Amino acid sequence: MKIKLLVLLLWLNGALMGQQDTFSIEIEPIQIENMPGLHSGAVATINNRWIFIGGRTNGLHGFLSPFAFPNDNKNVNAYVVDKSTGEIWSSSLENFPVNLYEPLTSSNIPFYQDGNILYMIGGYGWSNAANDFKTFSTLTKIDLVCLHDAIVTQSALENCFEQIEDPALTVCGGSLKKLNNRFYLVFGHRFDGIYSVLNPGNSIFTQRYSNAVKSFEIDATTLGISNLRVQQDSINFHRRDYNLVPQVFPDRNEGLTGFSGVFQYQSTLPYLNTINITEDTAVVAPNFDQHLSQYHSAVMPVYDSTYNVMHTFFFGGMSRFTIDAQTQTLVDDTLVPFVKTISCVSRFANGTYEEKQLGISFPDFLGSNMEFIPVENLPLTNNKVIKVNRLTEQRTLAGYLVGGIKSPEANISATAPASSEANTSIYEVYIVRGVSDSGTVSLKDVKNQPSLSSFQCFPNPAINQTQFKLQLTKKSHVEIVAYDSAGRFIQRICNKKMDAGEQFVTWNVENLPTGTYIVKSRVDGITKSISVLVNP
Repeated sequence: MKIKLLVLLLWLNGALMGQQDTFSIEIEPIQIENMPGLHSGAVATINNRWIFIGGRTNGLHGFLSPFAFPNDNKNVNAYVVDKSTGEIWSSSLENFPVNLYEPLTSSNIPFYQDGNILYMIGGYGWSNAANDFKTFSTLTKIDLVCLHDAIVTQSALENCFEQIEDPALTVCGGSLKKLNNRFYLVFGHRFDGIYSVLNPGNSIFTQRYSNAVKSFEIDATTLGISNLRVQQDSINFHRRDYNLVPQVFPDRNEGLTGFSGVFQYQSTLPYLNTINITEDTAVVAPNFDQHLSQYHSAVMPVYDSTYNVMHTFFFGGMSRFTIDAQTQTLVDDTLVPFVKTISCVSRFANGTYEEKQLGISFPDFLGSNMEFIPVENLPLTNNKVIKVNRLTEQRTLAGYLVGGIKSPEANISATAPASSEANTSIYEVYIVRGVSDSGTVSLKDVKNQPSLSSFQCFPNPAINQTQFKLQLTKKSHVEIVAYDSAGRFIQRICNKKMDAGEQFVTWNVENLPTGTYIVKSRVDGITKSISVLVNP
């Protein structure tokens, strides 16, 4: 209750500083059976499906040589995931030419989706040629339509990729975004060698921060970069593994903000200040320190154009500070632990900033290296900020929280990094217009009981007709879809809201050919499947 009161008071203070449209956010867990656990790779969407390439399949990396980034835990597959049906397809990249394969299976990769093209830059991984780990110097262009179709049909996919090398792109732990016709490769570092917190005489690895905001144009036809511009600042740009988020600034021009990041020169503490980036400048945001999120996490930018207020939501991750529930004061942990905190940074029309913690946190230590995947066809600014005033529904699905690292405890770096794992849970993120009990930023309890507790079919085998029995814990939207044994869509059997309790759905199968059909029910994001033998 005290946290909710704090959020409300902060909202009222913000409203006095500059009015804003009121809305809340809610998150709800969903399940996809056999969802791959991944983090630190690239994510894209095509045809309302997700594509995953690169990254890691284990949890937090180790801190001592030679166990920091074991090759056995790099992601060697490209995945397509259909969140609506729960279907997952994958294709191995292991037979690719080594110069293409190695960057595609690296980690901490700057990436950006530009329409139906995914660009991936650099990344840290094993190099056979160097016989060591290195940061790659590559720019890879991926035709997402080609890749999607090749993975789903299990056909050759190498022709979906093009790649060049350029020393200016030797970066990992940075971020790639686009403003107008220019791409921005922001911050990050070049790390070559085996990662270890022990580095006697610099004999194990070398590390050099880019200390730069690099911008350039990409020629998608011939694949090359041109008109490279570099802004350097060895003090303020010395950071990596942070959040680079599209923003709308007080003058209503679009840009980017680099939030926090690691590490300071003389300590293993993160930066607290933030960097505002436009086409021509990159400067420290005045009079603001971010306390509740300092590492790369899932982020969602939302803009209120009516009152010119920019909200950036941060979902979990790692943070030096948390808020004590009793005293409502900041607690400083210089180990920078995993946190459950979900927070929001708001920029008001007069240029001032405010940070607030949401009323309810994640149920687990989640969010580090997680990605927010927006749904398609949202109203967005040119640089992909959600226009909250253009949402027509009272409650709108904005996107999904996917991947990242799940930790059993807050601090495991020094004791048990292997106890963490790649996260397989997924959360839907909703924007709800109107006032909530905790102001503009509230959170629905993510520990809700699943809406669908059981899904059964009888008779099975089915002749002419069969019934599905569902046990619903609350009023829910129910979708039941049938596929043949090859995974082809056959029929949408049900698509409507149902009341809580025991519900029955009849399926007429008299005109279907004999065979085995996969029937999937999806209730509030939870998918369950049944194999039904029809007309034997």
